[in-house]
Amino acid sequence: MRQTSDLITAIRTISRNSANSDGTFAITDAEIVQYLNDAQDRLQNLLCCTKNIAKIFVTEKIIPLVAAQEAYSVSDRVLLNKQFEYVEYSATGLVGDYIRLKKYDYFNRDTNSTTYPQGYFKRGGQIMLQPTPSTAQGALRISYERELDDLSLRCGTVTTATLTQLDIADVVVAALPNPNDVICVVDVYGNRLATNIPVTMYAGGTTSTADITPYLATGKVIGDLVGGYVTTGRFSTAISNLPDNCERYLIHYPAAELFHRDSSQDFAKESEIVSQIETDIVKTMASQTSEVQFIPQMNQYEYW
Repeated sequence: MRQTSDLITAIRTISRNSANSDGTFAITDAEIVQYLNDAQDRLQNLLCCTKNIAKIFVTEKIIPLVAAQEAYSVSDRVLLNKQFEYVEYSATGLVGDYIRLKKYDYFNRDTNSTTYPQGYFKRGGQIMLQPTPSTAQGALRISYERELDDLSLRCGTVTTATLTQLDIADVVVAALPNPNDVICVVDVYGNRLATNIPVTMYAGGTTSTADITPYLATGKVIGDLVGGYVTTGRFSTAISNLPDNCERYLIHYPAAELFHRDSSQDFAKESEIVSQIETDIVKTMASQTSEVQFIPQMNQYEYW
């Protein structure tokens, strides 16, 4: 998958949206980025609706228990704030001790407390443990479908990183962060190095921020940000995490929008191409692989 600026170039080529004599464009990069994110959101939702067992957007997070706390939130982008796959509980927090909790409904709510929760229900994007755990011992392992990071332009490269300051080179003026914005730092492949860092001031290539430490990706240190690319906006990246086969959709969907914006006669033809690509990708995702799929068992260690 190519980075956002390369996709924009391809989109402009297909839609014949070339630069004016003074180097400006009738349709800005920011508008095309919005169309790119619209395309990405639509395609992810369509792929998730196929209910394919591959579950290409699923990830997991481990959350320590808190005594007398019923509700637990995943500090990440849960798709549509509801796409949880399953919730597991470990009384010790050890990997080998996780068991799957039963899924309840709201009318099963139990406000009593217990040492070991038995199940959960979902409410307002939160996991509500039933009954409420009485101790802080143990952990939850929550599997969920993650909404893809929003696409953004690279607005510079980090040359120096300290606890509260990033020096940025190769600055793209149109994409610069403003005070009270948040920025992300990603590597050359679009993987997150730090996410949602609040910006307090930007001046001459130097971005002053809040303490960066809490915003670092798991296993990363501040020094790892050097050489990374800055993108603006919450949960942003410069390279889509969709499969590479979906790149054509990210190009033709915005191109169709540009034709429509220009009231071009090519809009109908481009829309037909988008529809064909969409159908092709969704049908391919819905098809099963040649792997042998056994009948699911609640306890995989029972051989009867």
